[in-house]
Amino acid sequence: MWREAMMELLDQLEAENPEDPALAPKELSEWACIYIKYLQIFRKLEAAYDQMLQPQKRQDMRKALEACMGRMLEIRHWLVKLNRGLDFVQLDDLLVDLKVTPDVLEVPVPRYFIEDRAKELNDRDKFLQVLLEKYQQANQQGAADAGAVVTSNSSKQGNSANAVSSGPPLLPEEAVAVIIRNERGRQARERTRLVASAKRSRAVEERRRQAGVALSKDEAVTKIQSMLRGCLWRNRVRQEANQELVFVGMKPQPVDPKADPQAIEARHLLARKQQLLDPEHGTLRKYDDAVVSLKAKVLETEGEDMREAIQDKINAWFIANRNPQTGEYPDLPPEEAGGSKVILQPPLLSVEELLADEAAAAADKSKKGGKPGAAAAKKPAGKDAKGGGKGDAAAEGSGTAEVISSAFIPLIEGAVAEYIGKWQERPAPGGASWEQQHDPELLKDELRPLVFEEVRQQVDEEMRTLLANLKELVAAEAAAKAGKKAKKKKGGKAKKGAGGKKAKGGKGKKKKDPTADRSMESLFAELASNGVLVSPPKVELADYLGGYSFMGATLEKAGIIPDPSLAQIRQAVTEFAILPLGSQLAHERLPHIKSLLLYGAPSTGKTMVAQAIAHLSGSCFFDLSPRNTDGHYPGKAVAMLLHMVFKVAKTMAPSVIYIDEVEKVFVSDKKKAKEFGGQEPFSRIKMELLRELKGLAPGDRAAEPFSRIKKELLRELKGLAPGDRVLLVGASREPWLAAKKDEKAFMGVWSKALQMPLPDYAARRLIWPGLFARHGGKLAYDFDLSTLAQLSEGYAAGALDAVVSGLLTPVRRERLKMHPVDIQEFLHWLCRVQAVPQQVDEALHKWADRTPALAAIKGAAADKAAAAAGGGGSKKGAKDEKGKKKMK
Repeated sequence: MWREAMMELLDQLEAENPEDPALAPKELSEWACIYIKYLQIFRKLEAAYDQMLQPQKRQDMRKALEACMGRMLEIRHWLVKLNRGLDFVQLDDLLVDLKVTPDVLEVPVPRYFIEDRAKELNDRDKFLQVLLEKYQQANQQGAADAGAVVTSNSSKQGNSANAVSSGPPLLPEEAVAVIIRNERGRQARERTRLVASAKRSRAVEERRRQAGVALSKDEAVTKIQSMLRGCLWRNRVRQEANQELVFVGMKPQPVDPKADPQAIEARHLLARKQQLLDPEHGTLRKYDDAVVSLKAKVLETEGEDMREAIQDKINAWFIANRNPQTGEYPDLPPEEAGGSKVILQPPLLSVEELLADEAAAAADKSKKGGKPGAAAAKKPAGKDAKGGGKGDAAAEGSGTAEVISSAFIPLIEGAVAEYIGKWQERPAPGGASWEQQHDPELLKDELRPLVFEEVRQQVDEEMRTLLANLKELVAAEAAAKAGKKAKKKKGGKAKKGAGGKKAKGGKGKKKKDPTADRSMESLFAELASNGVLVSPPKVELADYLGGYSFMGATLEKAGIIPDPSLAQIRQAVTEFAILPLGSQLAHERLPHIKSLLLYGAPSTGKTMVAQAIAHLSGSCFFDLSPRNTDGHYPGKAVAMLLHMVFKVAKTMAPSVIYIDEVEKVFVSDKKKAKEFGGQEPFSRIKMELLRELKGLAPGDRAAEPFSRIKKELLRELKGLAPGDRVLLVGASREPWLAAKKDEKAFMGVWSKALQMPLPDYAARRLIWPGLFARHGGKLAYDFDLSTLAQLSEGYAAGALDAVVSGLLTPVRRERLKMHPVDIQEFLHWLCRVQAVPQQVDEALHKWADRTPALAAIKGAAADKAAAAAGGGGSKKGAKDEKGKKKMK
């Protein structure tokens, strides 16, 4: 598989850069074909890397895998530019032409993101779990202390009813809802009590009846035998009927789990993983031990030869560059500039330096040749200058078209060349068995440069000491000859002073770190204890169920921009968030995506997708939602909160910073901001509880405004750079709340904005069986799934999950075989959840039309329509002007 993938990579490089420039890809469809091919190669390399045991092959395969992934993502960003800035490219027509299924567009997440960091992630989760348990115990103790204080105060006052205020009065609708809920609960409890009593009475009567009619021993044995023989014969008849159906081909042959090829492959893969990742006797552990032992062996056998060769070259350089007049030795290049590496491997001159040397040589020659030569040299130079100016002007006038970046092509070429030169003809060291071990000779070749570098650094330290002693001897001889020993001290002082001034002036102003005196463990523990740093649930992106839409390209041809399908959401989240976070190389070289907005109706999976991003990339998860941080870091202390979050996020990268209801953070209208904290009943209860615990007056406000983190959030977000691997993920259900001047600031924060759509008919046909399987059930073969998908139109995926969760209770799951679920039972539970109102869906689409890409497309379409109807509009305007003049 690796060989096949590398040959395909080589073919792709030739297809992207053909010998004839006219054959190079230019159109969106051509680049889309190349993107699909890279995606297929990436899937092969990921599968090969996951099953490879040989450590050295894994290293080279990892390079090829990350280079292929980076090139695929580069082309993906280029497709967005060719698609008028739209993040979702409709490729359904192309899939039909290529005769492939939509599954080819599912982007796999490399498993090494988590498996290669398994120990680190386990240690982090254990530490976080201990902190959370300690935090919960502290909260319980604090609540108990607060209850004791309230009780003592109430006893002192003599009126326990006034110890805790009852809070603001409920609205009539809320009060009626509370009464109805309590009354229904009372009736249900009473009904349950009556049913249990009747059941006990029937059991007593049954026992009495059985006790009154006693069976003899023979009658009892005969009855038991008849029941047992009937059961055995029924099972035998059922088995013979099944065998007959299998024989005539009306039923598939039963599969033996032990002989199932998929099960066998799964067992082999599990055995490979265990052998690879075993902490004591695994392949990687053996490789690490071999690196240490072979490195020591190379140092022992070849270190002295390396040391002598380095010393000889440095001594020769000292002698060659010694001042012949004074006898002084040159300084060894500093370690920051490479040390003796500059001597052993002199850097090649750049083009500018070569041109400068040629110009200097020409100038010396012209001086020796006299004026005619100088005039001759100046004349062509002037012509060249004029010609160059014309060329520059022509280049500026013609303009250069934007081209796709190619930061990963050299990496792919290097990976292919390394595979051909190292592995293509090399036999496997472990033979035909899949239990492959490392290659010692190849490992020695890889370790020699590392050993050479260590020896070179040691030699540099020794040579610097030797050079200092030689300089002192030379200086002492010169001073003894000249008789000026005092000048040496004076010069040394002056040099020190000059160096001190330079160092003082070279200091730049840096932003003061308020947590410079604190360790990273203490910051981590504080954020975890305050509920900001949490452990995300292990959610897979595959849990975001939904299929691909086959009408996207058709709608675009008709001038309609379709909503993204759920499969496209999975694809975009993987490519824009998970893969860059998991790969340091990709994050450094790809276009920087520092923030991602997920907006859509409630229960469309925004929080679940954010948690899946953190889990699949192995990221820390910081919850900065205003409702989560309310009551922590009040007032100006919020700046410390944001500083700690981003500092820990950068240090513990990769990291995901999540903000729910993020649109309310950017609302500057104080009237609207006051509504956010107290509209919902649970928010009012929370405010009253905080008020009692903190001793606030009834008119004081306990909750912090949602927008308090806005200023510091924008400041910290600007400090993120490529390679930091920190992603801000915002979830919004009402993005239109950030209106007028807030809308521009809100839209400008996000690098990408993805709309979380409602599932369409095809997606609902996939979601219902998937949810049933997730909750431990299975729909019957003859279930009318089409009708259910039609009836559930307008419901979010979260609402459908709530329906299945309420329906499939443990008792109902046991009765599924005897009594399958029907449409009526589904409708009974579907009526209990609320569909997304049409007004909310329309408001989300209107806001989406104001995003930069869609606004530019809509504006261009409007300008085109106005230009087409320009003549009629101008005549009408002239008539209106005449009418106005007559009225005047």
